Amino acid sequence: MALAVKIELFRRGCFDFITTRDGVKHEKQDEALRILTDGDHVEILYGGAAGGAKSWTGAVWLLFMCLCYPGTKWFVGRAELKRITQSTFLTFKRVCTMYGVPDELWNFNGQLNYIQFYNGSRIDFLDLQYKPSDPLYERYGSIEFTGGWIEEGGEVNFGAYDTLKTRVGRCLNEEYGLKRKLFITCNPKKNWMYDIFYKPYTTGALNARMYYIACLVQENPFIDPDYIEGLKTTSDKVKFERLFKGNWEYDDNPNALCSHDAICAIFGNKLAIRTGKHYITGDVARFGADYARLAVWDGWCIIEKVCFPVSKTTDIQTWIIAKQKKYRIPNYRCIVDEDGVGGGVVDNCDIQGFVNNSTPFAGENYQNLQTQCGYKLAEHINANEVGVAEDVMSQSEREEIVRELEQLQTWKADSDGKLKLKPKEEIKEDIGHSPDWRDMFLMRSWFDYNEYDIPDNIERVLGLT
Repeated sequence: MALAVKIELFRRGCFDFITTRDGVKHEKQDEALRILTDGDHVEILYGGAAGGAKSWTGAVWLLFMCLCYPGTKWFVGRAELKRITQSTFLTFKRVCTMYGVPDELWNFNGQLNYIQFYNGSRIDFLDLQYKPSDPLYERYGSIEFTGGWIEEGGEVNFGAYDTLKTRVGRCLNEEYGLKRKLFITCNPKKNWMYDIFYKPYTTGALNARMYYIACLVQENPFIDPDYIEGLKTTSDKVKFERLFKGNWEYDDNPNALCSHDAICAIFGNKLAIRTGKHYITGDVARFGADYARLAVWDGWCIIEKVCFPVSKTTDIQTWIIAKQKKYRIPNYRCIVDEDGVGGGVVDNCDIQGFVNNSTPFAGENYQNLQTQCGYKLAEHINANEVGVAEDVMSQSEREEIVRELEQLQTWKADSDGKLKLKPKEEIKEDIGHSPDWRDMFLMRSWFDYNEYDIPDNIERVLGLT
């Protein structure tokens, strides 16, 4: 089939010459190309597992859009520019060979990192690495594209996605009647893709201008069977769940202090330590922002909780005092963070105050108290000692807690070699808000270092009665 015929077929939305081989069609790839060329959808997430022909589909789409529409401008972006030239570009060249696109029709500029086509179309290679000096990706804020492709979205910062989606649809789209398109390919990753695409997709709430296509390796009829066998036989459970089964609930972060399974096991955990001794911990929203989260613990099991959307000290204090009376909890077994609004609660209720950046106890090698308690909490979770009683948390709250406890991650040590936790700024970048639940949980570890064993019959013990 002549190249001119293939270009015209693609323009008309006939993709069988791409998606069908030996009478077998790659249905998911065909679906992706149809959505990428329709007039309805703007942002498309494709993948959800390894081996779904994600890179091939992206390369085919950009190649034929450039050939079909002279003078248009596109991009492919990854977290590291060298991975485009070392991997994605190689796929692009194989695609050209497969569909008979001669080298004379395009040229790669290795100095400025773009592909220039004979008809004036162009594909820019973008470095999407996060740079502290450019957190909002303003370096791409004035560039106009017809459309573009973010490859390996799990490695890309939210800021890059948020900026680039405003840069597409600005180069000859109206002239050609082309809908602006942002194509994202990925393996499962709990970052902005999970929140913006996957979770709304599972609940039927995905925005009508967005589209998610899940493609497992088994759905790619062109994949090498040995590749499938390699994924099936991996001994790494996280990789198997993510890359073979396309399970978004698993993450492969090597810095994680707790496994996904250990975190999920806290809900209704029959092994949770209950001692009959009760505690209150609370993350009071700093300066009135975010949510206030407070809980009553029986040993290491949460038996009651409350959330306040606005941190009014009167409401928080009333709740704490009521639970103290209900469960006979002394002041020294109650603690809330002392920053901002929490300082007033600590003073007015005469309870313990948690200071995040204070010195860790017992001279242990941690950056600060929050880090020390975070590591200690992870130990308790991994030992199946932490629990949340049935019916205490809603399903949405459970999901929030899992997301936040998965943010219990080690971070690069400081110049003194002290252990650190993933900073809140990084967490907010990943999950979009402050880890209030995580902080409420880790404060329970404060009592590991400050447990007061005061008997209930203190007056008799002291000979006062």
